[in-house]
Amino acid sequence: MGDVVVALLIGLAGGTFGGLLGIGGGTLYVPALVLIMGQDQRVAQGVSLMVIVPTAISATATNLRAGLVDSQVALWVTPAAVLLALGGGALAGEIPDQWLSRIFGVVVLYVGTRSLLRNWKTPAPAATPASETSE
Repeated sequence: MGDVVVALLIGLAGGTFGGLLGIGGGTLYVPALVLIMGQDQRVAQGVSLMVIVPTAISATATNLRAGLVDSQVALWVTPAAVLLALGGGALAGEIPDQWLSRIFGVVVLYVGTRSLLRNWKTPAPAATPASETSE
């Protein structure tokens, strides 16, 4: 029962921050599943990816309604992301779990630090609906 409650809390946190920040929850799901629930890194990544699909669909619908999706950019990013995700998934199966965790940690630290430093110096501009930027 304890694992169920922990998993529900991880889902609550990941869903909230994923929808709020657009991070898909993966930056929360993977570390939480590994560090709190003791999951293998590969299993945590698999669970994270599986959970991200329905949460991304619901968050995308919300952002589409708000006009916050640039469809042209999404059209170009999606094919490359899908193709490389297939390769990345296969490669993840070949990398030792310990190294996969290290790589994940470095990427999260790098992206988080860059985001924090960039926005610390200059406040981020208010979101502009995509329909206004692509005209």
